[in-house]
Amino acid sequence: MSKTYVLSIVGMDHGDKDLAAAVRMTCDAGGELQAILVSCLPYPLIGGPGYGGDSPLALIWEEHRRLQMRANELTSALTDGGLRGTVTPIFCSAGEVSSNVASHANVADITVIGEDMANDLHLARRVIDGVLFHSSSPLMLLPNRKAATLRPKRIVLGWNGRREAWIAVRSSIHLLQKASRVHVAVVEVEDANSADLATFLTRHGVEVVIDHLQGSDDPAIVLQRHAESLDADLIVMGAYGHSRLAERILGGTTQTMLQHPAVPVLMAR
Repeated sequence: MSKTYVLSIVGMDHGDKDLAAAVRMTCDAGGELQAILVSCLPYPLIGGPGYGGDSPLALIWEEHRRLQMRANELTSALTDGGLRGTVTPIFCSAGEVSSNVASHANVADITVIGEDMANDLHLARRVIDGVLFHSSSPLMLLPNRKAATLRPKRIVLGWNGRREAWIAVRSSIHLLQKASRVHVAVVEVEDANSADLATFLTRHGVEVVIDHLQGSDDPAIVLQRHAESLDADLIVMGAYGHSRLAERILGGTTQTMLQHPAVPVLMAR
């Protein structure tokens, strides 16, 4: 039986907790875990009082040194968790984070970030863009409140009938097939082609329940409450049905789900 290859993306200031969550999930499923530690300095780099008077080259050298030391520490934590592998340090400009993340995510079955990374104002947007817009890997968010698993028993599938929702289903079909029941949650959408989805999933041996949900809150909050009420192990959903710019300016379901996770959530686009 083939293993699931997991990529964990961590940052300098929150690597321990996020990596520990990825280790627990991967060990429980008998998978393989690789991790990358991402750091980027803001540009332009200008020496002066705010930087201790150091030159840009000195700042870059110091960050390289800190990054390698931190990668070594996290590698020890990974191996202490019972997994073989290393934490690979990545140091680049802010504009290169997405492409670096994507190149690693493309060779993983699933890419995971912790809640602390999702709330990192400096890195999160670039990391998430790299996975969802520049790689073929689905992204799973591992919240602090509930342990994630690659063997979910009950899944809530957020459904609106759009292309990104179908992609999320196909990206997670191996997880959906492992579940004892999948609740297809249709939130205030009249024509979501849920019957077509039910037919597709039934053909793949997935037991489906269609739940039509109503609520005045953001659909992400409605989905999370529903998942909590069912004691679900995972939410699956499509990501960024609107443009990234619109979601960043106006907010959106994806943004809400990333910022306020109740249970683990897998997104694909």
